[in-house]
Amino acid sequence: MKTAARLELIAVDPHSAPVIHRLYQKSPTYFRLIGMEIPTLGDVEREVEALAHDPQRRCCLVAAAVHQEGHQIVGYLDYKLHYPEPMAATISLLLIDEEHQGQGFGSLALERLESLLRGDLRRLYAVVYGNNLAAQRFWEARGFRHFKDGGPSLRWYVKELENRP
Repeated sequence: MKTAARLELIAVDPHSAPVIHRLYQKSPTYFRLIGMEIPTLGDVEREVEALAHDPQRRCCLVAAAVHQEGHQIVGYLDYKLHYPEPMAATISLLLIDEEHQGQGFGSLALERLESLLRGDLRRLYAVVYGNNLAAQRFWEARGFRHFKDGGPSLRWYVKELENRP
């Protein structure tokens, strides 16, 4: 497994919609798994606009450091603070484009997020849509345990966060 030594989470802003849309286009397997067509650029623009109206929701581009080339966007992270309970957060999407899957970027993004949340929150949830066995294995391999099913195509996972700074 090849991993990037440095990885950054870059907050999404109104100019991020085309980048997110390209990531979605490079991840057709995910959208097939959840039974959905790849969102249009207009759909993504509306979603990014909706972020401004939800103070608990955070979305980040996952950027890997590339030698002398700056950063390359390899993924997208969408999570909500204080949901479904006050001292928790829920990851609704951690998507690494198919070209970069299996290289450790998802794990690094999760580690970065956990370090940002540690000390402020006690619990981190992750949801898996569709029959996505690879995603289920991903969360379980990183210390999450199955928490509950939220219907036939939604599984919740949970992990307790350590209280160290």
